[in-house]
Amino acid sequence: AEKLHESVDKLSKEKKTSLILILFSVALWFMGYNAVTTKLSDYAPKVLEMGFSLPLLIAQGTAIVAFIPVGLLSTKIGRKRAIQIGVVLLTICFGSVYFLKPSSAFIMYFIFALTGAAWAMINVNSYPMVVELAKGSDVGKYTGFYYTFSMAAQILTPILSGILMDATDRTALFPYATFFVAMAFITMLFVKHGDAKVEKKDSLIENFDVDMD
Repeated sequence: AEKLHESVDKLSKEKKTSLILILFSVALWFMGYNAVTTKLSDYAPKVLEMGFSLPLLIAQGTAIVAFIPVGLLSTKIGRKRAIQIGVVLLTICFGSVYFLKPSSAFIMYFIFALTGAAWAMINVNSYPMVVELAKGSDVGKYTGFYYTFSMAAQILTPILSGILMDATDRTALFPYATFFVAMAFITMLFVKHGDAKVEKKDSLIENFDVDMD
């Protein structure tokens, strides 16, 4: 624990603030996204009278297809901006599901295609922003920070969302997810460090390099 503390203390005040904000952002969007992925099996059949596996498969498939294009886009517009676009899109997607009825449930497939693209924009860029703040020997420690916050959120959010759905009804799921993802946009607004300088690279592979200096 002392070594982790010393590692963060090496950062300037501004970089330390950015690191904390990025980590809280990671926790917030995982709180939203993982609530949906874990509770959709309950929500989709009973609220929308549809299966839950196909929307999730569509989201995962779209994310996989989008990873490389999103990585290239991020080199042009920056990681922070790409994350913000992804967070806004994810907020809109989750917010719109609340208004679907069984008669319009088919729209869920289109929404979850966009959800996958949004999630790719967030995930491709969030981890590199964390390690961008690390010195060479501290990359492992910062990786630990990232996974501590993301995994803690993934463990906590099924419990919290389940309690909320039990206390109210199942339709609380997507407002819950929308709230947490929207909060991540606010925390990301104040991040000032961790975005690599946009440079032209000669090859596709070089576009994914992270400058650790």
